[in-house]
Amino acid sequence: MQKGVPQIMDITSIRSVLHYLRKNILPTKFETAQQPEPNTIQLCFRGVDSQTWLEVSWNGDSPRILKINKPEKIGRESTLSKQIRYGLKYMALISIDQDDFERVIKFSFAKKPGDEINKYLIFELMGKHSNIFYLDNRHKIIAVGKQIKSSQSSFRTISTGSIYSGPPVNLKKQPREDESFQSWKDSISLVPESLKYCLLNTYQGVSPILTKQLEVISKTSNSEIMEKNIDFISDADLTEIFKSWKIWINRFKKNNFNFSIFNKDFYCVWFDQEINHENKIDLCTRLENYYDYHLKQKKLELLEKKIEGIIFKQTNNEKKNLNIQYDLLKKSENYREFKEKADNIFSSNEIKKRDIIKGQKLYKKSKKLKRSRELIKERLSIYKTNIERLDEFTTLVDNLNSLNNEKLFMRIKLLEEIMDEICNEFNINIKKKREDNKNTSEIESLPIQVDTPTGLKLQVGRNMRQNDLISFKFSKKGDLWFHAQESPGSHVVLKSSSQVASEQDLQIAADLAALFSKAKRNIKVPINLVKIRDLQKIKKGGPGCVSFKNGEIIWGNPTRGEDYIKKNLKTLI
Repeated sequence: MQKGVPQIMDITSIRSVLHYLRKNILPTKFETAQQPEPNTIQLCFRGVDSQTWLEVSWNGDSPRILKINKPEKIGRESTLSKQIRYGLKYMALISIDQDDFERVIKFSFAKKPGDEINKYLIFELMGKHSNIFYLDNRHKIIAVGKQIKSSQSSFRTISTGSIYSGPPVNLKKQPREDESFQSWKDSISLVPESLKYCLLNTYQGVSPILTKQLEVISKTSNSEIMEKNIDFISDADLTEIFKSWKIWINRFKKNNFNFSIFNKDFYCVWFDQEINHENKIDLCTRLENYYDYHLKQKKLELLEKKIEGIIFKQTNNEKKNLNIQYDLLKKSENYREFKEKADNIFSSNEIKKRDIIKGQKLYKKSKKLKRSRELIKERLSIYKTNIERLDEFTTLVDNLNSLNNEKLFMRIKLLEEIMDEICNEFNINIKKKREDNKNTSEIESLPIQVDTPTGLKLQVGRNMRQNDLISFKFSKKGDLWFHAQESPGSHVVLKSSSQVASEQDLQIAADLAALFSKAKRNIKVPINLVKIRDLQKIKKGGPGCVSFKNGEIIWGNPTRGEDYIKKNLKTLI
């Protein structure tokens, strides 16, 4: 079975989606297209009384075709989406074709049903060789997902203006319902490899995930039978695999599909492992939910790693610069030595002209080193502050894992905002995907807000922008500010301007400040309690940089804070 999640969509999954689409969106009018990511296109089709969105991805890690809910408007200005949108305007999708076990899908378009076909969209969903083609009625390529030069492939070049030719013919054997057990066994036994690779190398339509599905449904005596050499597998076990094999072919040919989860993170569309069938959702919706969750989970993990890498690299740069300044500071301590040498020269009874010149140079060098000490100390302070600031960003990222009732897209949004804050503050240039100008001002994430037992509002910042907002823009004079003492963490504001805060309110605020700090693994954490009126924004400091006076210390309990927020915080959208 393939490594990692999400599961790669194999021919059986593709076939199940196409079966649904043929029944539900033929014929329909093409409405629009957009490209939210470099290797993904989203297409909208309008029926008599409904609208259907499809997402097709030719990303090598996760090629797929899915029916999806109406997405955000992102990627409408990409060249490919514009070409498809204007080329297919007012046209109708009249057929969806896919041959047996081939992973090539052809969408045909005409001015109206019954008319001659004018345009085609072809999707090749074949792992790293996946691609999308937009063709005219003569199969000339108008636009393509990725062009292939002759230096990249000696077999097949792909470029706009050339005539489309399909991928290489699949020479493997086609699975047949009427094939006997002996014929099947003879076919897969030609080369003595593991059963998994014998099936993969012999028959069309077989994927690593299918071999695992066959293994699970057959319930043979050997739980890892697919990894076993075929020469050492008994006929009894092979017979059980063959029975499952026949079920798969039958359901594939008759388009008899249903969705089920097996082995926790993987799904199947041709056998049903689930016992509970209440509130059963249609196959396409469950496929969409599966990929939506796992792709977001994957994006979340990649973002965390990317931010971790940025912080690690920048921290090393700051430490390197800090050490350079320490070396310079150490060298600058020699200014006294140069001054003493110059004094000795001028205190001599006999002074020559060259001695005067030498003494003046020594005095000049001494003064220069003495002046540089203050500048070096300023730089030392800057680099130390930068390292502390990066530590704060690390804590903010770590704090995202403090809650398990937060939706994935919101966690992704928060991580993207934190990454932008780091890059803006430290002038770091990173490659970003192209987005429409109208989408750059989309809704930003909001701070956490919970109620105390007496009804006061408590706000917790989850990035630097939110820390700044709750501490200055959203706060009023009577509010109270909480932050872990000498430890990076989120700002917490108790909205006590509406009514006097009780001891219980203060304790809960301190507990949350402890929870959302770097010191959250301690039993008790000292928390600064400051009146908002005594809080000041540091000039030339980044968002969330504050100073204060007249603060007091109370103790926060992170465990108690975690229990409280999990009981009182609704799912964050």
